[in-house]
Amino acid sequence: MSEADAPADDDTPAGREIWIEKFRPERLADIHGQEEIVDRLQSYVDRDDLPHLLFAGPAGVGKCVTGDTPVLTNHGVERIGSVVGDVEGFDDPDDDLEVLSLTDSNDFEYVRPSHVFGKRTSELRRIETRDGNVMEVTPEHKLLVATEDGLSWKEAAEVTDGDRIARPRRTPTPSGNADGERVALDWLDAVDDDRIRVSVTDAFAAEFDLPETTVSPSALRALDASTDRLRAGVESIQYVSASGGRSRPITPPWRLTPELARFVGLAVAEARIENGRIKFYNTDDGLCDAFASAAESLFALAPERGIQKDVPYVALRSKMLTHLLRASFDVFESASGGTGIGSTLVAGDDESRAAFLRAMFDGEAHVSDHGIIELIQKNEAHITLLSYLLSSFGVPSRRKTVEKSATNGSGTIREYHALYISGAPALRRFSEQVGFDIDAKQRKLEANARKASNPNHDTIPRQRAARRLCERLNLPVESLLSNTLDPKNPGRETHRAELTDVVEAATERLESAQEVLSRIEALSRELDTTSAIPATWIGTRESLEPISVRREVSESTGVRSDRLLEYADGRRTPYASRVCRLVSEFDAGPDPSVPDSPSGSGPDIERLQRDLSTCVDALGVSYERIAEGTDLRGLDVNNLLNTDDHELGSLARFETVADRLRTVANEMLSLDVIELLDDVSRVADSDLYYDEVTHVETVDESRRVYDLTVPSSRNYVAGDVPTVMHNTTAATAIARELYGDDWEENFLELNASDERGIDVVRDRIKNFARSSFGGHDYRIIFLDEADSLTDDAQSALRRTMEQFSDNTRFILSCNYSSKIIDPIQSRCAVFRFAPLSDAAVRDQVEEIAASEDIEVTDDGLDALVYAAGGDMRRAINSLQAAATTGDVVDEEAVFMITSTARPEDIEEMVSAAIEGDFASARAKLETLLVDTGMAGGDIIDQLHRSAWDFDLDERTTIRLMERIGEADYRITAGANERVQLEALLASLAAEE
Repeated sequence: MSEADAPADDDTPAGREIWIEKFRPERLADIHGQEEIVDRLQSYVDRDDLPHLLFAGPAGVGKCVTGDTPVLTNHGVERIGSVVGDVEGFDDPDDDLEVLSLTDSNDFEYVRPSHVFGKRTSELRRIETRDGNVMEVTPEHKLLVATEDGLSWKEAAEVTDGDRIARPRRTPTPSGNADGERVALDWLDAVDDDRIRVSVTDAFAAEFDLPETTVSPSALRALDASTDRLRAGVESIQYVSASGGRSRPITPPWRLTPELARFVGLAVAEARIENGRIKFYNTDDGLCDAFASAAESLFALAPERGIQKDVPYVALRSKMLTHLLRASFDVFESASGGTGIGSTLVAGDDESRAAFLRAMFDGEAHVSDHGIIELIQKNEAHITLLSYLLSSFGVPSRRKTVEKSATNGSGTIREYHALYISGAPALRRFSEQVGFDIDAKQRKLEANARKASNPNHDTIPRQRAARRLCERLNLPVESLLSNTLDPKNPGRETHRAELTDVVEAATERLESAQEVLSRIEALSRELDTTSAIPATWIGTRESLEPISVRREVSESTGVRSDRLLEYADGRRTPYASRVCRLVSEFDAGPDPSVPDSPSGSGPDIERLQRDLSTCVDALGVSYERIAEGTDLRGLDVNNLLNTDDHELGSLARFETVADRLRTVANEMLSLDVIELLDDVSRVADSDLYYDEVTHVETVDESRRVYDLTVPSSRNYVAGDVPTVMHNTTAATAIARELYGDDWEENFLELNASDERGIDVVRDRIKNFARSSFGGHDYRIIFLDEADSLTDDAQSALRRTMEQFSDNTRFILSCNYSSKIIDPIQSRCAVFRFAPLSDAAVRDQVEEIAASEDIEVTDDGLDALVYAAGGDMRRAINSLQAAATTGDVVDEEAVFMITSTARPEDIEEMVSAAIEGDFASARAKLETLLVDTGMAGGDIIDQLHRSAWDFDLDERTTIRLMERIGEADYRITAGANERVQLEALLASLAAEE
């Protein structure tokens, strides 16, 4: 198992991963509950004779980028073409390769890809962004995009101007190097064996039986010597020309240090490198001194100093030095005209990376009066490297190409590459982590960093889900979400802080809702007792009629005898507190064993008021909200919970209020609220920066493209500026069975609902069908939601199926086969997927629960299977949602999350109606609509599902089905759900 496949940490929230994607079948053997269909498909696969198919099934698609795209690996920033290599189709990656990936828990980690991929393509999408990123990717390639509805993956073909593409704000360095560990330099493996000679000490030569003290690099590589031993034994290295001339020997560095990184940065920024000479130009004496001092201390070279065209310079003449630096640093290779980017430096420790950046910005950068740092370089690879290095410190940057006169005085206009850092937060971060050694630049930087933040670039689409979440949980929108922000694109840091506050408040409110349910459950006996008081009084008051009894009660209670007579004959009704006192005189009051209730004194109404008021406050709802759907008004609820005494008839209202509080709490704990919370928390927890797309165009050109497969997180960081890219993921099970590792180049997926109309068939399908391929007799085109295609598009599809029948097979997915025209159906083998059996759903749920270490009780498993109704996706989603609400998934959690009624409740309602007890049936319906929060249509669906499971005779069941059909039709036509359901029950109760 690769690292990417390893289980998530125990503290990873269950809601952070999308389980229906994680557990999507990849092979036919993974499909549950469709054994006959799997057997038929397997027979086609075994014979390698696939017809056109019409069915519904899982699908995926391949995505690639061009070979010059930089990608961040554990070795540094490399071109993806060199990382993947000359492969055709899928291949295994190098054993030590890791790529940076955004995990399901919103962290960036280096993980091992399972495959690398390469192929040729004839169509690309060129996407340009505000921050200067230019990506050339296949149309199917997905990018992580931020919208008002959160983060989602979007195909390049669908990306448009104005879309906001996610970038990591801070990228971690490869494991182990950020905490001070120095990166080893592999010059011994990289230098030229024919040109380099290494001088070692006499002791080293004797220890390893070397014939002489001057040897080739290969002789040292053959020794079983540690790096520390080599470092102690090697005195110098020397370049030998083809004619035998020897350069001045230098002391080789063995690890990347801040001093060496700064030397390389100065050389790359301001030096001319040619013919074995490095000539550093700068008008700042301090930088010239630093360069000269580093050359002496690092390599024991004596620099030459002078002035050329009024510009001071420091020159180093050493063929060995230029060869060594080129071998050790691909950024130096790039400065000399090579293709490297900067792997060694990206893998360096914090001090070394900062030293390199400081040198580059000291030498090349300018700080404007408006607080914009600008650095211009001829070599675009250097700008890419700087962008990635800045990202490792959490400093966002922008880039663009500019035209300016060459610096050699010729006046020639050339294209240069510029990098910019702006905005007070980014400037502060740069000042703290990198800074300038040149005092004038540092002072200007600090002055601008102190300014108030006004983000023009570092913004994010305002998240609508946050407002919806606040509304669903009765959170104070005004205090959590500011109206002073940009209404569409507020500052990222400010809005993220707001979203974090919303997530914290929402989490606290959900916990409060759980506590409310527990508190109301604890009050159940007290509520029952209180509601029974009016009936108890009616049965007790007549006992007050005898004068002897009234005298005795009057003496003990202080109530006048004539007033007691008025109570006895019903002329007056006392308030609740007096009723409780009088009832207790006859020892007929509520059960004195009720917790917290004084013995024989009736219910503790003050406790009810106190606890129910606490519940109202915990849910943050108004009295008007509690009164909704009842015969009460908000004022009635207020009086009930806050007055000292109550009319006798109002005591039943306590139970009404408790029921409403229970309903509101359950609504807050519903699946859609939890999904809203997950959407908001995903954005709040993501340390991302959002780059705006400025231009998109199609590139019709044959190019090689490459990809990396990261099995778990399914993305990697790549691009001219660090960007989150989607990788190749799960494809249809049948495509994997047919093509194995080659499925990617032989499979195309389209979604007809996203790309409706005739153009889908004429363009993308035909281009794929016509493109050349090898190794297989045919390729597969998967068209999802084919029933949404227009009739014209389906007719064109039929002709395309005929035209390319010799080398292409079509798999069409639809919800309603009746919407597929007959000429297409007649050309397909039709597979009708029935709802999954309970056993199949149960098996899959048990597998996932075991995989995710989720404890599911037996009744919880039964409830999941029942709520799924044969829909595996619903079962998996319900399991994941229930797992977020507690440590154990039980029956209560499942029915609460899915807003599903218990089967016995449905049966009880129907049975009561059939037996003529309409009042009981209506009360049960009220419970389902109000307490459980079910929609009328859902109740109809459950009635239909369960009708034949009830303990009813056949004639009664048929009558029930007839009434269900009538109600369903009327509700679908727009009738009131409650009225139609009550009419259904009434019709059952009225018939004999």
